[in-house]
Amino acid sequence: MRKATNITLPEKNQGPLGDPLPEGTYTIGTAGNFATIQEAFNKLETDGVSGNVTLELIDELYVAPATQFGFLLNGPIPGAGPTSRVTIKPAENKNVVIEGNNLSVLCLFNTSYVTFDGVAISGPTTLTIHALQNSAYDFNDALDFLNNSDHNIIQNIIFIVEDYRRGSGSGFWFTQIGNGPDSNLIQNNFVKKAGLGLFLIASSTNYRGKGNIIRGNLIGSEIDSLISAGILVEFCDNSIIENNVIQNLKATNSSLPMYGIISYVGLDDIIRNNLLFNFRADSSALTTGICLSGDWGSNLFGDNSKIYNNMIYNISVSSPLLIGRLSGIMVGSTNNPKIYYNTIYLTGEGPNPYGSTCLQLSGSTNTNVDVKNNIFVNMRDESPYCASSIYITGSYQYLNYSDYNNLYYFPNQYNCFVRTASGFYYTLSQWNSTGKDLHSVTEMPNFKAPYLHIVENEPTLLESRGIPIAGIDKDFDGQTRHGTNPDIGADEFNGIVVGVEEEEILPTEYALLQNYPNPFNPTTVISYQLPVSIDVVLKVFDVLGNEVVTLVNEYKPAGRYEVEFEGSRLASGIYFYQLRAGEYTSVKKMLLIK
Repeated sequence: MRKATNITLPEKNQGPLGDPLPEGTYTIGTAGNFATIQEAFNKLETDGVSGNVTLELIDELYVAPATQFGFLLNGPIPGAGPTSRVTIKPAENKNVVIEGNNLSVLCLFNTSYVTFDGVAISGPTTLTIHALQNSAYDFNDALDFLNNSDHNIIQNIIFIVEDYRRGSGSGFWFTQIGNGPDSNLIQNNFVKKAGLGLFLIASSTNYRGKGNIIRGNLIGSEIDSLISAGILVEFCDNSIIENNVIQNLKATNSSLPMYGIISYVGLDDIIRNNLLFNFRADSSALTTGICLSGDWGSNLFGDNSKIYNNMIYNISVSSPLLIGRLSGIMVGSTNNPKIYYNTIYLTGEGPNPYGSTCLQLSGSTNTNVDVKNNIFVNMRDESPYCASSIYITGSYQYLNYSDYNNLYYFPNQYNCFVRTASGFYYTLSQWNSTGKDLHSVTEMPNFKAPYLHIVENEPTLLESRGIPIAGIDKDFDGQTRHGTNPDIGADEFNGIVVGVEEEEILPTEYALLQNYPNPFNPTTVISYQLPVSIDVVLKVFDVLGNEVVTLVNEYKPAGRYEVEFEGSRLASGIYFYQLRAGEYTSVKKMLLIK
């Protein structure tokens, strides 16, 4: 995983000063307004702009100078802002290639309000950035924005990086102390070949990147395996990684991890509606689809990130390393992670000494883990090691809340339903004895093309067995989810319920469930279920028995319910919540820590 580091850049060009570029369109190339890209960059960094400026590339090939940073724009650009952006694009009906064998073919330092637009990734008007391999540098990137580069857009570009072990397609990379990259957009690009597809890297928890979006990109070719890793977001807040397709990753002879998407020490990151498939690694220490990771040894933790509506399948590794493992989703050193509505289907053979699993929680360094409405199917054979639906390297208690999922595995003498450090669980009922997945099901889904959609005209336990989750009302395809009984998995498919006559979907008994997260600050969710329609009262009391608030006091139909309790105005301490429904009464304890 690439880290922020220090790089010495040339001094910013200071003169001679001239007039800023007025609003308008200018050409770069033979007989153009600027002969070279570097000439245009020099004008921008010295004199700036006084309005929206478009720079059109009119030649078919541009070769970067034989310097460390290739075409270098040492910003900021004077005058650049929301109403005075700089757009760099190919001229109409031009298939343009920018090529170099540098540390970066194009490098923009401390530069904001710039758009690189290739127009389309196929057709008569395209832009390809081609990074040749040069072992004189630690890596060979195609397009880099460095340091405090904000409000930039990279879109519709084809990236080809010949060094597909070290080089990367494009991204924002923080190299020194100061503010990280904010509010940047990377969308609709095709990374055909690279070591790392796309990235957003800030330097530390004190200098985070904020509000960046990586959307709708295609990483990996349909026919080649020339990508080693997909998307990296590091030390960022409120990142959105959505609607990307990451395919045909391949790692060979490497002890490093191979991942599709990773959020490292992220806060409030959202990873949703991504498709990840066809990963192959010969000897990687870890192969994973999506990862939320902190660094327990450095006391750095991610917090409150969400992974939902993703499809992950056909990812594989056969590792001879003692720490070799395979996971669909992995969470480590992360607080309050939320894993909802994902569909993971693992197939193939190992062996990996740590086995394989759809969801892995690494040790005791995760808190308030919330897992709901997922399909976790592991049909791998890891003999003589274990393949499971869920693997918790610590106690099962570190999985705070898991329910309304579909868990399934391939039974043999080594595999199990759920694996923890404290034991192996071979059936859903055994796992239920820990208080987990009480409303979950176990079934081999009937998948259909494309990807991991569900056949609609056959009975299934997945139909209507989920629980609504606030803020997630669409599925992988953008279709509206059912408001009270959504389907399990990434696909809302409007299927046929299994055993409607024999097996009641509604609860068969009263229950007041443990709040989650617990401890909490400042909000938590209280769940309860009713087997019949009845008057319901749900109240919260302090440790002295004083009533704090009445959350529910009304007639409720039979069903399952969630209520959010907000304690920002309360003092830290123990509180009790009580459910009364007819003759049924239940009280549970919760802890508010500020």
